[in-house]
Amino acid sequence: MSLFPCAPQTPDGRVVTVEQVSENDFRVELVFALPRGFTQRAVDDPDGIVFASRSRLARLGVNVMPRSAPDFEGREARFTASMSATVAEYGVVPHLGGIILPGLRIGRLVHCPTESQLTSSEIHDALQANELQVPADFTIDVDGHLTIRPHRLVYDLVRALDSQDLLSIFAREGGKAMLNRLQVARAVRHLVLEPGAGLITSCSMFLHRHYMVLDSAPHPHGQHLQAVVLDPISTRGSRIFLEFANFTPHPVVNPFAAARVYRAPDERVTVVYVGDEATMVEETALAGSDYDAVAATFDDLGSSRSERSYMDRLVAVFPGPEAVLEGAVGAQVTWNNPRSLDSIADKVAHRSSAPLAELVDRFGTSRLGALLEGSHNTLVLGTFPNFVEHLQICQAGLTERIDTLVFRRASFEHGPFLSARDHARLADYNSLGLDVYWCNDERRHVAKHIYRGHRGFFTRPEDVHRLLNALLFACYGSAKPLPERQLSRLKELIEGLRAMFGENTGLMTGGGPGAMQQVTDLGQDLGMVVGANFIETIDQETNQSADFYQTFQDNNRHNRQRWFEIAAFQIFCIGGVGTLEEIGLTLTDMKLGVVELAPLVFFGTTGGEPYWRQLGRQLEQLADNGRGPAWLKSHSVYSDDPAEVLAFYRAVLQLG
Repeated sequence: MSLFPCAPQTPDGRVVTVEQVSENDFRVELVFALPRGFTQRAVDDPDGIVFASRSRLARLGVNVMPRSAPDFEGREARFTASMSATVAEYGVVPHLGGIILPGLRIGRLVHCPTESQLTSSEIHDALQANELQVPADFTIDVDGHLTIRPHRLVYDLVRALDSQDLLSIFAREGGKAMLNRLQVARAVRHLVLEPGAGLITSCSMFLHRHYMVLDSAPHPHGQHLQAVVLDPISTRGSRIFLEFANFTPHPVVNPFAAARVYRAPDERVTVVYVGDEATMVEETALAGSDYDAVAATFDDLGSSRSERSYMDRLVAVFPGPEAVLEGAVGAQVTWNNPRSLDSIADKVAHRSSAPLAELVDRFGTSRLGALLEGSHNTLVLGTFPNFVEHLQICQAGLTERIDTLVFRRASFEHGPFLSARDHARLADYNSLGLDVYWCNDERRHVAKHIYRGHRGFFTRPEDVHRLLNALLFACYGSAKPLPERQLSRLKELIEGLRAMFGENTGLMTGGGPGAMQQVTDLGQDLGMVVGANFIETIDQETNQSADFYQTFQDNNRHNRQRWFEIAAFQIFCIGGVGTLEEIGLTLTDMKLGVVELAPLVFFGTTGGEPYWRQLGRQLEQLADNGRGPAWLKSHSVYSDDPAEVLAFYRAVLQLG
């Protein structure tokens, strides 16, 4: 589930009928399920209803052009459209007949109220106040249109795609990630849009509290494809894709897009994901929970018993989805057999003929099957689920016997640190729509597990919005504190970044002492949200002040780097071997396209020279010898001068 400001919209519509007119011309009928109240919006403001095709279709040059106005009836809307491929070199055309089939998700209907559109003066004021950032070479006309000029980049495919590739990209949950790996940028002197052709390019843009609607009407400067709505929060970075086609007999050189800018609604919208399919629902209140009350509930259940043995595992069920968090009583309580795990291990080791089900049934979670389907209970666990408990919890979640899970201890052997398997189990619970809470005794709060993108973090319920909406900077550094002069310079840099990108910014660290604690303190003093990825080590204590966090056992250290993916930018302060490892992992992730290429800041000096300067020389040599990408030179800065770093951000991102 994600919470962010955005325009009222439908879930993705689907193809219901297909007629193939020619090899590259398909006529389709689309149907959209409508959220409550959407039909009335369409009746009151029909000109404000916009169709936006899925970005992954447009990024492969497939255009979805509406051929009729939406017909609203009950809780559905329908209209017809034509589909065709525009980028010949992508080789999509021969495969379209096997891809454009009933059930294909195609895009959404978005309500963009006229009264929310910004005037030219309001756009200018928002840019001056750094409420949004757009490409440097922009124009605002008298009618309130913002002209966006893309990078001089054309995106090619690293290899030819077959039907299975296209099916995976268009229809599978990980399709966009696959496309990110296959689509690479090529620098050009000019963007040349030949007659009857299309091209894929990009720009840098950061939208925080506004959204944009691109003009897809035919125009002499090039026609943008129908992926026209740029949402706040998700539209942040240096690879915001723009897709153009030229349906005229004359070439277009350096096409650009015109956009209308809208204020996002003040109220938050809840988006529930099944896989990567979003469904808009009314917002669910996320009130904070009283740690003392929840901890007392665990104590009343006798959870202290579980401290004596890993086998003695508390399992309790409360009626109602939020019963424990609201301090309810009257739980049904069961306990696992103290020797159940040992017994299973013995049975497997000796290949006993006794059925394992007899032993599995001794787990308290086996009682979940006796609950009524659809009863939406709360499951309370003294310790995070093990393998057998996980299987039984998933079955109960599938049948809606439970929809909330509250646990107290992450692990017996590793204290508050979760294993790689635990993170996989949390991902399963998220896929099933289960809400997970941690009664965290170390931090003395009740934290909700919430996903940002593909990574989950624990945070107090009242901080969920801050986590999901912040533009994040990852700051790496030593467990030793920074010298006073370097700390002062870093503070000035963070203040400058906050001024450049607006108040909706945040920081991430490794969560340890020293420089990491100093960054945490600096960010929170400025009112920024600050997160941490805690690692189990013998030389660091975890800080207790992070606003959101995730924990990792020592044998899970490299997996931990994946949780830094939610940060838009990376800043490497003065550090040691651990920071050097994180630099290598980050550079490799960027090279492989796992994370978006972004400006890399190596901040700090020692002995009058940038601290990481010798590493920089090595990286430059790699690039010069063709053993590393050219951006190792163009996207890196080594300095402790905040003004130089801020200018570097603007130059690399090409921001106005």
